[in-house]
Amino acid sequence: MKCGIFLTAASVAAATLLAASSEALADPTGTSDLSTGTSSERVPTNDPTGGAYTSPTLLFIPAGAVPAWNVRVTGLSEFQSPYEPAAGANPDAGIRPGAGIEIGLPLGFTVSGGTNWVGGDVSASGQKDFNLGLSPFFQARFQILGDKSGEGFQLGTSLTYKFVGFEGDPGEMELAVSGQYRKRQGELGVQAVIGKDFATDDADGELHAYALYRVIPNLGLGVAGQLREGIVHNQPGDTAYDVIGGAIASLTIDRYQVGALAGGSTIGLNQGHFGALGQLFASVRF
Repeated sequence: MKCGIFLTAASVAAATLLAASSEALADPTGTSDLSTGTSSERVPTNDPTGGAYTSPTLLFIPAGAVPAWNVRVTGLSEFQSPYEPAAGANPDAGIRPGAGIEIGLPLGFTVSGGTNWVGGDVSASGQKDFNLGLSPFFQARFQILGDKSGEGFQLGTSLTYKFVGFEGDPGEMELAVSGQYRKRQGELGVQAVIGKDFATDDADGELHAYALYRVIPNLGLGVAGQLREGIVHNQPGDTAYDVIGGAIASLTIDRYQVGALAGGSTIGLNQGHFGALGQLFASVRF
């Protein structure tokens, strides 16, 4: 499996049952305040920390749901060195831009889609093909637990389908479970992912984690990392594991967020080799 960052219908069904039965669910639609009888937002949109539906790093899928009928647009790019040039067996780009859009739905659901440009794979004729460099993805996620304030323990799950290019690649599916503990002073997150490639028998598992301290409510500094372990990896060029890690920063002002990671990665490199990696993203919620 080429990538491990982003299975079953039973998981989604179970999440839906939880939505109907648990009083602690984070429905991002409007609701009535039980103590006052007045209408209030189920998920506040003016949280200076960005809210549980945001993440301070691209390595982590938020546990929280985007507020219902809100739209969040994100532009991003990765910067890697060294990278494999076009003449290599698996060419990759040193600068990899991408974009995504999220739409909040009632009952704690969020749907999203987008693409990451990974630099272009080699076609059957041995030529670098731009079409093969696009990596579209589609994702549905559900917030299982979480206080409407966005603080305390948050739990969510997501199902992501992604593929490389438009040449008939059947793609891969990933199931993730995300847990976060959030306070105004900081937050912690842990995420487990299992993925299956439909073109081969490859499968992998991942563990993502981050810790963030907020200098002020709007600005956080911390660290983040990701470990991918190949459960089945029989294809030429497959690696048994990949690691990403680095320092992160996140700034939120009103409905705008910018974030960055500076660190290193083994993805796209020969096993045992480690290169520099930078990530940058900016988002706005409407």
